[in-house]
Amino acid sequence: MANFDTDSFSAADLEAEFDRLFPQGFAGPDVLQELAPAGWENSPLLAVFHPSLAQSYQETLRLHRNVCTLRGPNDQRPLPPEPTFDEVARDFRERPVETVREVRELVGQCLWDLFSDGHQVTATDGRVLDLGSFRASGGFLAEILHRQTGAENYDYLDFYMGTIWVAQRADLTPVYQMIFRRLQGRRLDWIYHFPRIYAVDLRPLKEALEEKHDPDWLNYSPSEALAEEEEAKEQDENLAEMRETLEEGYRESIEEALKGPPPTTVRAYKAIHGCFPRGWPPSP
Repeated sequence: MANFDTDSFSAADLEAEFDRLFPQGFAGPDVLQELAPAGWENSPLLAVFHPSLAQSYQETLRLHRNVCTLRGPNDQRPLPPEPTFDEVARDFRERPVETVREVRELVGQCLWDLFSDGHQVTATDGRVLDLGSFRASGGFLAEILHRQTGAENYDYLDFYMGTIWVAQRADLTPVYQMIFRRLQGRRLDWIYHFPRIYAVDLRPLKEALEEKHDPDWLNYSPSEALAEEEEAKEQDENLAEMRETLEEGYRESIEEALKGPPPTTVRAYKAIHGCFPRGWPPSP
């Protein structure tokens, strides 16, 4: 479950707020009317759960190539042949449309994109609607659906990482706009945070877990102490180098991102609010 502090909504407040945001559920008639007024089967969003054969082939090909890039530089084995269109076509099957299930899952994944992934949803009093870590956010959304449906059919993995696996199948702008309209109606705002990776020094945690209760002078060895000091110095240098590499990569990622259009989430926010969210454009 999420971690809460004095600047965050309590668990009960979070659940109540989601009930107000979606009084008829993630796939209620009001949501369906907003996302697919002509019917779910006629919506471009249907492709999220029912990709075409051409989309399935492109996804299979992309996955194959990504896996190949993970091979070690000294791996001399020949690369496996790429999947062919005919091979994918042989396994391709149309699945029946399940409107309510598909809509609720898509809305849940898009909610993860906005409430998690480093971003923040805030109230007018400054409190954050914090769903917790990436995993905890997925678990929270699963729990909300358990309450809405009366059945425990989901876990955190159903929403973990949001729409990362399906975002290329359809333009998700209508879903984000629907969510932003509801946030706006509740006087909740959204703060964008550019993706960033940090190098964390876990040595203090390791030392705490291995803490000895004997006096420092007991079994003291000057040579071992010197070796430990040299090892710590090397680790400090490696950590500093890694942090500098990550920082440089972060700056380069921002520069590259600013060359193209803003992310879909940012564009959806602007369409509803008439301005960019706080945090966009990002700065190095």
